[in-house]
Amino acid sequence: MSDTLPPYSGDNPTCLKCSHQGAITRHRAAGEHGSGDIATFGPSPKGERLERECWRCDYVWDETLNPPEEQRPA
Repeated sequence: MSDTLPPYSGDNPTCLKCSHQGAITRHRAAGEHGSGDIATFGPSPKGERLERECWRCDYVWDETLNPPEEQRPA
């Protein structure tokens, strides 16, 4: 897996597979397995992230965290 995640896509993201607007968002801690991952006894190699799941087609993708406004680059 690439170390670079796509940026946070907002409150109403568009699915990359079916173009539907709207997805569930879950916070995943570093090492936590995601919904689409095969469970293993060890931690996931993935870092802290937001996991998105399309309301229509159930496609799952990860995005970077959405930092508070005062921490965003100008």
